[in-house]
Amino acid sequence: MLSTLTDVDLRMLRIFCSIVEAGGFTAAQVRLNTSLPRLSVLVRDLEIRLGYSLCTRGKAGFQLTEEGQATYAAAQELFTDINRFRQRTTALHGGLPDFLQIGTVDSLITCQEAPLSRAIALYRKDCPNTRLELHIMRPDELEQAVLEGRLQLAIGAFHHRLSGLYYQPMFEEEQNLYCSSDHPLFSREDATLGVEEICAADYVDRGYMAENRRPHDLRFNRSVKAFSMEAIATLLLSGTYIGYLPSHYAAAWVAAGKLRALQPERLSYRSEFHCATRQGQEANPALTKFLKCLFSC
Repeated sequence: MLSTLTDVDLRMLRIFCSIVEAGGFTAAQVRLNTSLPRLSVLVRDLEIRLGYSLCTRGKAGFQLTEEGQATYAAAQELFTDINRFRQRTTALHGGLPDFLQIGTVDSLITCQEAPLSRAIALYRKDCPNTRLELHIMRPDELEQAVLEGRLQLAIGAFHHRLSGLYYQPMFEEEQNLYCSSDHPLFSREDATLGVEEICAADYVDRGYMAENRRPHDLRFNRSVKAFSMEAIATLLLSGTYIGYLPSHYAAAWVAAGKLRALQPERLSYRSEFHCATRQGQEANPALTKFLKCLFSC
């Protein structure tokens, strides 16, 4: 039984909620970038603190107990109250101006379709006293941060569609499969490359995406994980891996002859970007104004 609530308890509750929203321990590994044994220990420790079982897992799959369902619902209410308290005390402290925390994935600076820089300029013109913070995170981290109230808004290509978040479509981003000029496939004509040969190359996987979300259902024999576009580009430029990058981000290296797209007509795809906000959050004039700027650009 929890007689007091510590920071450790809050962290364990957040992790438990992430497991529930992912649909189980295995799926939560990618989102939380944590091993199965570690997640099991954290949930077990939380169960010890609470004094009852939260979930079961086995042949029937991941299932919440009745107490687990009630705990998840209570945790969501708790995090909502914490965020509401944070917003109100921030507004009261010394008469501070509006405070807005927004987040985005990395490497959008070269994307002409991304309106964030233009929206910030427009917003700052109308609201020069607002304190803005911009955070660069992985898509799964952005969703969790918005859900927990640490960010009011996030922009990214999201793959989980968490309950409790509202997703508004924004723009699309072209992705291509690249190799560097030092890679054996660079000098090969696209017509001579088969899928089997491409999949035999070492591949850079996006560590925050489940394997079944790979483009065109490609199945690579060997892969290494990376968690940002810059990390992927660095590995590609080593000449020992192939991997997907946004076309706008890779354009400078392509122009310099350092990267080339492999079978772009067949293997390219488009990522849909959304703006994610938390459902049911207390009215925030700064957020309302920023959203208006964002979707007017």
